[in-house]
Amino acid sequence: MKYYLGGYYFMKLRSANFGSWIGAKICTCSTYINDSYFDAWSISWSSSGKSGLKEAKEEFNLTSLQIKEIQSWADHKFEEKKIGWICTFSDFATLSEYKSIFFNTAEDYHIFSINFPEIEKDELIEEFLIKEKEIGAIGLCDNLQRQIPEVTDGSEKVIGYDLIGIEQSGDFHSFHCHDLSSSLVEKFNVQINQYGLIDNNHSWESLVKYMNDEENGFEPVPWFFVKVKMVEEKKKASA
Repeated sequence: MKYYLGGYYFMKLRSANFGSWIGAKICTCSTYINDSYFDAWSISWSSSGKSGLKEAKEEFNLTSLQIKEIQSWADHKFEEKKIGWICTFSDFATLSEYKSIFFNTAEDYHIFSINFPEIEKDELIEEFLIKEKEIGAIGLCDNLQRQIPEVTDGSEKVIGYDLIGIEQSGDFHSFHCHDLSSSLVEKFNVQINQYGLIDNNHSWESLVKYMNDEENGFEPVPWFFVKVKMVEEKKKASA
């Protein structure tokens, strides 16, 4: 099955404070569970980002000057479509540049890519494609329209699969937001691995159908199945 790049994410994992995974760290790119080093506060014109400035300064130990420098860089990259709304980097090189300039001493981070099966790629583009010129598409949609195949050169390690429910804003939920791991194990005989992710893609179509059935009580947003990879930076730098 072919997979296509949805985006790269620069994440700081938090210990879960709810549900059956309390105290554990889950390798999801959902900012409802973990923190992103690049978020709405990184964009100067983001009205929603202003409310998160204080928290970002405290979480990432940033000064007001550093925030302005990040926003200046991000605004430029946003125009180039090297970053997208929200939290997404279109390629590893852009993420690496961001990290080296603004978070070079950071140690508590992980870099992930999320990759969509071909059918899911087409479904997301159909769902989120914006036709009005004045409105921009979310980063995941922009990236998937480029039809970039997943990286297979050994620099990215597959760590499992996530089910993500995407808001119109581009933010997305994980199945963990509903504390669903035990239910999925019971209903679909899937295994949850040490990363907190689904171990394989054997039942992905049934899982997507289940998550998108509103009668099951999940967020009323489209849910997708994605392959999550952890970027191994040394290999990536030498590739």
